[in-house]
Parts: sequence; structure tokens; C-alpha cells
Amino acid sequence: MKAPRIVLLICAVGVMISLCLYFLCYNVNFSDTKGKSHRKLMHLKTKKYPTYYDDDRRSEWPFNIPKHYNTSDLYIWSERQMSKNFHPHGVGENGSGFVPPANLKQLMDRLHNEQKYNLLASNMMSLHRTLPDPRREECKTLTYPEKLPKASVVIIFHNEAWTTLLRTVWSVIDRSPIELIEEIVLVDDLSTWSFLKRPLDDYIELLPVHIRIIRTSKREGLIRARLIGAQNAKGSVLIFLDAHTECSREWLQPLLSRIASDRSVISVPLIDGISSDDMKYEFNTETFINGFAWTLGFTWMAIPKRELIRTHYDQTATIRTATLVGCAFAVDREFFFEIGAYDAGMNIWGSENIEMSLRVWQCGGSMEVVPCSRIGHLYRRSTYSFGGDANAIIAQNSVRVVEVWMSDLKHLYYAVTPGHRNVSTGDLTDRFEIKNRLKCKNFRWFLENVYPESNMLLEFFRFGEIKSLSEKKCADIHYGSDNTTLAMYDCHGRGGNQMFAFAKNRMIATQNSEQCVGASNKLDAVIVARCVNHKSQYWKYDKEKKWMVHVASGYCMQANKTEVILGQCDTVNENFNWDITSTL
Repeated sequence: MKAPRIVLLICAVGVMISLCLYFLCYNVNFSDTKGKSHRKLMHLKTKKYPTYYDDDRRSEWPFNIPKHYNTSDLYIWSERQMSKNFHPHGVGENGSGFVPPANLKQLMDRLHNEQKYNLLASNMMSLHRTLPDPRREECKTLTYPEKLPKASVVIIFHNEAWTTLLRTVWSVIDRSPIELIEEIVLVDDLSTWSFLKRPLDDYIELLPVHIRIIRTSKREGLIRARLIGAQNAKGSVLIFLDAHTECSREWLQPLLSRIASDRSVISVPLIDGISSDDMKYEFNTETFINGFAWTLGFTWMAIPKRELIRTHYDQTATIRTATLVGCAFAVDREFFFEIGAYDAGMNIWGSENIEMSLRVWQCGGSMEVVPCSRIGHLYRRSTYSFGGDANAIIAQNSVRVVEVWMSDLKHLYYAVTPGHRNVSTGDLTDRFEIKNRLKCKNFRWFLENVYPESNMLLEFFRFGEIKSLSEKKCADIHYGSDNTTLAMYDCHGRGGNQMFAFAKNRMIATQNSEQCVGASNKLDAVIVARCVNHKSQYWKYDKEKKWMVHVASGYCMQANKTEVILGQCDTVNENFNWDITSTL
């Protein structure tokens, strides 16, 4: 009878060991109660917040602030309970879109024309409307540090509609651990609408978090208004949000966790769309990062393979991005000011996100898209008033960026924007002081180490228009989407979509930083496509015959009234004759 008892004892010990190993491996915590309610006990197989891989760009810490927070600056938090102020079957619930009935069409159209989005639909939706959970399933299994820094949420507005502004505020309140919100700072940039004055003051007095309104005495614009908000904020982390955004579930913890692990990281949520037609929350199924065009226009791009390899294909890991989207991001407050905050010499808005991106990367920080943090942004045509010539203001902002942070390759910018060569930058003293104090890298370093997908790295020998001698029109990248055919438009001499950069390796780059000129698969059209440094994108210009020859096929560019096609080179047909007019 002893043998069976020994066997049972051995089995019992084995079971106990297996259970212990199971709980150690998967971080299940039976003691998780009120103090640690953020642990996701409903998921038995959870994993900690993703590992961050070694930073191969930096050998030392160049900043005066420590890399990590003191424990006294971190706070225990708990999951935010779902708000009771919602109507499950109401208009716009679960992020659904809504178009008001036909009898309200006239009012809807008038408001849409004024505000460039369906304001009437927004006004008919709850300020607490529910949203779908757009996160990947892997994100829902993550656990975050039980102590995190507090944040000040800074929201700038100028004549913003009541419902979009307050829905932004309530989405922060309803979907954030209340212990991690130091305050919400609203900066009113000289709004003229009466309901944004005393009625707004009275309303925020009733809200369950500390909210302050700062009103500017003159029009400052987005850039300086955000600076004012940051200077008055008290939280360890600054979170800048546009006044027409909606935060989704668990948006805050991933942003704060990344900054808590490295205070020099600017963490950027994955941006979903809110439709201007019906206010529908449209979440992205893919993770995108950001680049920029030669004109400094903001672009979206797929995650490069190098980043997938670096992060071990972990779909919850943060992804390095060359630039940040300006509508929503988080940054350590002390780091923000040490590295130069915003450029106060810029006016209103325009290129400020590119300036910050280049400066942060070149001066030792980094920017990362955090795919487990999701925020919806209302995309609409801008109604932002500049109080002056918008093009001139944006041009000066852009030239300030170029002269400081792209100085070693600034001729690329002026090739595509020749009209900006004589634009005044204003005083750049403080920007150069930052660059010298932090021993910042140059723009070529940025391209090689952060944005190697950019075609700006090619060696160019000529910049110019490709002009048809028969049609007297120029090749134009038009919308510039991948695999679209070059169009033919009247030559305007302003660079932009009609500027082509001819590289020594025979590639022809466009102002869209990741795109070059190539041939369609059927060899019947000239297209723009992702630069691949392959013979399919090699061209040679025959000066004598005025032919632009596609090296791989031997075919020539041919003008075809509205587009550029490929055809068998013909000495008789003038549609094959092209001239290259320099933009420098």
C-alpha cells in the first residue's frame, strides 16, 4: 500500500511545481484586488508591456534630466470604469456614423459648408458617445506598470464647435485612469464665439477633473498657444490633443508607459479617422508611421521591414517614426523644454511637427508610434484663420526648419520650392543655440539612421521639369499615389509636383520622399512608385534625340495629351521629344 501513496505524493508535488511555474511565466496575480485592478485577470495568458530593444543610435545620455522618473513622481492607478452617461442605441453610439434626416438637409449643408464637416450630425450625438475598441487583440492582453507619471492634457481651440470640443474633453475623462490625469488645460486662442466664454467657464466647473481655461489676449496661433499651455501645465507628461479628437479605450497607459521607460521618447498614438461626412469612427486595420515630402508636407508610410525585424515582429511594440502627426502626442514636460519645446519664431501653424521631429531625432531623442494607443481625429478641410497670407506664413515656417535642421542638404528643398529662396527666416539665434548646446547631428545623419527610405539620400546631378516639346506641357506626379500614371499639365515653373531630381544611378526622384519614376508592369505607362533602386526604375536622357529612355525595356516616354505613357521610341513622332528645364 506504500507504493501508491508515494506515487500520489510525487504527483501532488509535480502538480504544485507545474502551477507555480505557470503563474510565474504568465504573471497571474491572485492578490490583484482594488489596488491593482488594472491587471487583466480575465486574460489568464497575459504578457507584460513589450520589451524595448537596445538603442543603437546613442552611446550616452546627453540631457540634464535623468532617463527615468523618481518613484515619488509615479502614481498607482486603476482602470477607469465605463461612464454611465451614454445611450447604447443613440445616434453615433459605438462610433457609428449618422446623416440627419431629409427635412434637416438644408441646415446640415449650411453648417457643413461653414465648418467643413457634418456639424449637425455631431450636435445630435452624445458628448459621451461610445466607441468601438480598435486595438489589436494582442494589445488587450498587455499589462502596464502599476505606477505611472501624471499627465497634463493640453487642448488648443479657436472657434471650435461645442460638441467636438467637449467630446474631446469627455473622451479623456471617460477613458483615462483618473489618478493619471493631473489636469486638462484648455487654451482659448482668442475665440470670438460667445458660447466659448462664460458658458464654457460654467460648464467645466461641473466636470470631475481639474480643468483650467487660459485665454490669450491676442491671436497666437497653434504653435505659441501650445507653448502657453505647456508653460502653465503641472503634469510630468504633456499630452497635446487637437480639439476635435476622441480617445479610445486604454489610450493613455501605453503612452505614459513608454515615456516612463525613457523620458527622451515622444510617444505618438496610432491615429484613426473620424469622417467629416457623418462623424463615423473609422479605425485603421494597419499600423502606419510617418515621413515627409521635400516640401515638408506630412506623409504616411507602411512600417519598413527594418523596423519589423528590430521589434521581432511584435505587433504591440512601438515603432520608430521619422516624424510625428501633430494632432496628438505625448512628451515628458522637462524633456520638451530642454530640447527646445516649439519654435516660438514660427507663426500660427505649419511645419511645426516637422521641425520638432528633425530636432528631437538629431539632438538625441526619438519618436515612436505606439500601436496600442488609439485616438480618432476628425479630418476636415482647415477652417483655421491665419490673420494674414497663409502661404507666406507657412513658407517662413518651413524655411526656418530648412535653414537650421536641413542646412547640409537645403538645396533639395529649394529645388522643389524655388520661390522660397528669398523668404526671410526671422531670428534663428535660439534654434542654433539648441543645436550647438546639444551637439545635434546633421540632416544627412537623420536620413541615414532614421529615414533611409527617403529618396533624398540619392546623389543628384540635375533638378528640373520634364517638358514635352510637342504638347508644351510638363509631366506632373498629380496626386502622387503609388502606381499612378504621370499626368500632363501646363508648366508652372514652381517646382512641386513638376520637379524631378535626376540621380547619378539613373533613378528619377520626385518630391514625395519615398517615390521615384518607373514603368507599369505592362510597360504601357510611366508611373510613380516606391523607390527600389532597381533597373526597372533606371532612365537615361538622350540629349541629341530628346528621348527619355527606360533602360530595362528600351522604351521611351511619350506625351499622350493628359498622361505620360511608354512606347517604342520613334524618331519621327514628336511626342517622344522632351526637354529638361532646370529649377536651380
